[in-house]
Amino acid sequence: MDKLFVIILVLNTLFVSFLSTTFYYVFLPIPFNEEDELFNLTIIHTNDVHSRYDQINSAATDCTKEQFDKKKCYGGTARHKTIIDKLRNENKNTLLLDGGDQFQGTLFFTYYDGELSSKVLNLLEYNITAIGNHEFDYGPEMLTDHFSRLTMPIVCANINTTLNPTIGKYIKPYHIFEEYDLAVIGYITETTGGISNSGPTISFNNPIPIVQNYVDELHSKGIKRILTLSHNGYGPDKELAASTYGIAVHVGGHSHTLLANDSTLPGYGGPYPTVIKNAKGEDALIVQAFWSGKYIGHLDISLDNNGRIVNYKGEPILVDQSIAQDPNVQDLVEKWRAPFDNYIKKVIGVSDGDFDQVTCQQEECSMGNLVADAMLVTRNESNAAIINSGGIRSGILKGNITLADVNTILPFKNFLVEIDMTGQNITDMLESAVGRYKNKISKKAVTSFVQVSGIRFKYDSSKLIYNRITSITIRNPKTGLFELIDSNEIYKIVTIDFITNTGDGLIPYPITDVIPLEDLDVCLVNYIHDQRIIKPYLDGRIEDVVPKYDIKPINPNEPIHFRYTNLRESIDFKDGTTQIQNSRVTTRSNVIIKYLLMVFYGPFF
Repeated sequence: MDKLFVIILVLNTLFVSFLSTTFYYVFLPIPFNEEDELFNLTIIHTNDVHSRYDQINSAATDCTKEQFDKKKCYGGTARHKTIIDKLRNENKNTLLLDGGDQFQGTLFFTYYDGELSSKVLNLLEYNITAIGNHEFDYGPEMLTDHFSRLTMPIVCANINTTLNPTIGKYIKPYHIFEEYDLAVIGYITETTGGISNSGPTISFNNPIPIVQNYVDELHSKGIKRILTLSHNGYGPDKELAASTYGIAVHVGGHSHTLLANDSTLPGYGGPYPTVIKNAKGEDALIVQAFWSGKYIGHLDISLDNNGRIVNYKGEPILVDQSIAQDPNVQDLVEKWRAPFDNYIKKVIGVSDGDFDQVTCQQEECSMGNLVADAMLVTRNESNAAIINSGGIRSGILKGNITLADVNTILPFKNFLVEIDMTGQNITDMLESAVGRYKNKISKKAVTSFVQVSGIRFKYDSSKLIYNRITSITIRNPKTGLFELIDSNEIYKIVTIDFITNTGDGLIPYPITDVIPLEDLDVCLVNYIHDQRIIKPYLDGRIEDVVPKYDIKPINPNEPIHFRYTNLRESIDFKDGTTQIQNSRVTTRSNVIIKYLLMVFYGPFF
């Protein structure tokens, strides 16, 4: 027995020595050699400009003369030109990147069918661009024309264009900048197929394994300096950064997140840059520059010979009136605006206060109430109106309301449709919306909250998904009174064609026999014109019964990537039950350690 004990003791001592040495080399970071020559790069970036090529106000609509006089105008291509030229002149190595969604948002897009988006990207001499989901709003054909006019590479690694080689020939997974010995990998949210008009010939895949495969491919080619450029959202970018390695900086878009060094800024979404430990425990940086061109991102980095971050500094640049407008570019903008300028300046009504759009993806919002009420008044024989919050793109400031404002609020050219839904259908739809995960029936990703009129409902966000709705009342159009919803009763609901085509995953399957009614923007114009003066208000039509201080806030500008509202819940649900997740990333080191423990300790237990 004593002999056996001695043998075990000796073997364990040898194993511990071996394990200690293994731990040392597994976890030992590759040291930075002071003799290494650092590569310095200035990254200039934009995302989600949404055709705001002229200056805007704080609501991201056209800036008026009064607002200009009060120094309350922001953005615009002419100011972008000034900033970009200055940064390029001051720094030896620069890259100008765009994270997608140049398309959609103002008449600069709709009047010119996307042609100006190409002109602006070329005019500012972007070095590279990603693809946004809104680039597909008018189908692959318009996007193909846009790509054909661009003078810079277009990158997207997780798009499958096998069935559409016409557009596919313009897209590549990454681009190598030979002069910098550096590559940029592109990717887009895999939900694009459900939130755009990309059509049946294009599909989108999970970017995480695909991006890592291309990192490995680039390493095999000797390229160690790697960035990503994405239209995926801040939350998913953090997930990708933690699940991959070999990438120094992730330049993002899609979620309209304001990353900044001043956490007191309204709408602050996180630090600039956000530092994430990658799958090897090394620092990776994430940046994003809000939306509408109000900010331009500026990040200076230093990389070692292995492409790892050594030093960094930066902050988003507020594009306010302290930035001079490039006169030549501003002349161009005014020429572009001239054909529609007089028409869109027509005043259709007056706002008695500021209508809020920022919270529409979280809760009842005054802008959502206005649009939904306009829909129900237009089709007042319906029981209720429902619209996706993601379809409402800006608010209204106090003062005159113009046609330009309406075009900015509702740029997608949707039309009203009436559909029959049972009480159970409506309940399932609302459960899917407040679940912020997947459609209860189809399991398709739900990518937007809802705004309503003629429905009042309460929900409890602390409960499991699909079990959160606590009460629903619905309007009786004959009496105007609200009644408890009946699961078996059939109700007439006015909504928009985007939703009936399963947009944002709010209904499980397409409804193909709908009849197009009024244009949504015309409906809102008529409503405001008839009201003359409109006042923002909330009336409790949507209520989360859980106190707000118990709720993890949702980024109101991140419609595509909801996270669960209760801190106790994870992002993964199986069979309708809540799973508590360990968020640690499995690395090569973890695997090696587990293997060694199994091999050496296994015989002794």
